[in-house]
Amino acid sequence: MRHPAFAFMLLASAIALPVALSTDIVPRPALAAETELHGSDTQFLAKAILAGRDEVELSQFAAGKAAQPEVRQFAERMVKDHTSMNEKLIDEAQRRKIKLEGTYGTPPLKPTQEVQKVKQQLEALTGMQFDKAYMQHIIQDHLQAIELFKEEARNGKDTPIRNVAEATLPLLEQHLQQAREVGRRVGVES
Repeated sequence: MRHPAFAFMLLASAIALPVALSTDIVPRPALAAETELHGSDTQFLAKAILAGRDEVELSQFAAGKAAQPEVRQFAERMVKDHTSMNEKLIDEAQRRKIKLEGTYGTPPLKPTQEVQKVKQQLEALTGMQFDKAYMQHIIQDHLQAIELFKEEARNGKDTPIRNVAEATLPLLEQHLQQAREVGRRVGVES
């Protein structure tokens, strides 16, 4: 009698093991965070990534060229903080299948021609003229970024992306306040 029970357990194990293994092989439906994203949330991600990349590129340049130590330190902070922000945004974009060459009507996620133009203008300047022009540009960039992130925080359809926008806003506002303080010291009227 023991042998039939043992045989039944062995048979049940032989059936259960392939079934258990096959569940790991069968593709699972994508999680919500991995689904494709459309509409205004996609546009927000693309604009935020592009603006952040432009900010990093200009600030790397400024960190090496600024005349005043406080402008150089500010530029270094912008590189650090915006690189970190961009990594979060890019991770979210990749999980949502937004590609660097552009997706769903978004622009390609590469440095814009505008940043190249601003960089050329800044290259022609030196000393306090450079510092002042860089800080003016940074103040304007942050005003635009704050509006972009506020809009997403208020009206974003996708909760994780809206949460990223909400969480980033205080840092952008802190950057703007610091940019205005440093800007005033180098002659920017804001």
